[in-house]
Amino acid sequence: MKIAVVHNVPPGGLKRALFEQVKRLSESHQVDTFTFSSTNDSFFSLRDVSRNYITVDYKYPDSFPLSIISVYWNLRHAYRKMAELINKGKYHVAYVNPCFLTQAPYVLRYLKIPSLYFCPELRREFYENIPRVTNKITYGITYPFRLFIKKIDIDNVRRADLIVSLSKYMQEKIKKIYKRDSQVISLGADPDKFTPIDIPKNNTVFTVGGLNLMKGHDFLIRSLAKIDKTKRPGLVIAGFGGHERNYIRKLAGNLNVSLEIFDNPSDEELNKLYNSSRLFLYAAHSEPFGLVVLEALSAGVKVVAVNEGGIPEIINQKYLGTITDRDENKFAGIVKKELEKKENTEIALKRRQYILNNWNWDNSVEDLLKLLQIAAVLK
Repeated sequence: MKIAVVHNVPPGGLKRALFEQVKRLSESHQVDTFTFSSTNDSFFSLRDVSRNYITVDYKYPDSFPLSIISVYWNLRHAYRKMAELINKGKYHVAYVNPCFLTQAPYVLRYLKIPSLYFCPELRREFYENIPRVTNKITYGITYPFRLFIKKIDIDNVRRADLIVSLSKYMQEKIKKIYKRDSQVISLGADPDKFTPIDIPKNNTVFTVGGLNLMKGHDFLIRSLAKIDKTKRPGLVIAGFGGHERNYIRKLAGNLNVSLEIFDNPSDEELNKLYNSSRLFLYAAHSEPFGLVVLEALSAGVKVVAVNEGGIPEIINQKYLGTITDRDENKFAGIVKKELEKKENTEIALKRRQYILNNWNWDNSVEDLLKLLQIAAVLK
């Protein structure tokens, strides 16, 4: 099958997932990637796993109001040009991924071939209260000018022939907001990259996520501050971008919580961070899935997480970890209790086996391929 992959995805978990999908699809099919000249492809580059890598000229302006004008005009025309290239390419199906500027991309309007849209989340600023400290005033002033993006996203989603998502939680959101049915595929973790290793455990807990408050780093700091100083672990964050670094550092300093931040670590460094910490903590707000939770479990690490979004679909057995309410006292109490327990190597390996059995990329991409094949005959 000849597949056109479309994306304008920034570094992060979604880009990792797309890389794993394209890598495996390319083993038996011709996969060409279509993106923009300005797209950051330094993290899990699809150029390395695609037959052809085609870029369309587009640069997103850094400042308002040119930024929003560009989204409404230049971006639309760039996606139209991309669709024309795909339509001429004799592809069986387009596998369309989000655009960080609109969520569902304009390209869905202009494709004349079947499309499968991967919808990992909504444009959340229009449906949730997004916590922020930095640039809060600027965000509030510019918000009304972005509101039309909400309609653009909805209109674009409705042009997709088939929709796939990554959790039952998101499947329900898609039905409610877009009035569309969708299919769910399980994602995975790479067991070769995220694996138990025999290194000393530090008195630290670990989390992964962009340095913004949607990832709940401030909640973790406040929760850890409620643990007695003599037993309080340090917090280690692996971050991939974000605007709240200074606020997070200041909050940790004010509450006397030891904090260390690693920027854009390699997979080898990430695996060491998972293994050297005593627990993996996750407090992202209504996270649709949580790929990093799979990575932690693959490394054998116990998880303590907030019971929101798609996380309960992963942490569904006691030996995997504990999920609880977004309550700092409750969360602190669970972390303290778990830190007092002696880690069991047998249970750590059982967590890893759970990932091997239920959340592996080969099975995930096999399910994705079936949906691409279904989509390919819809037009």
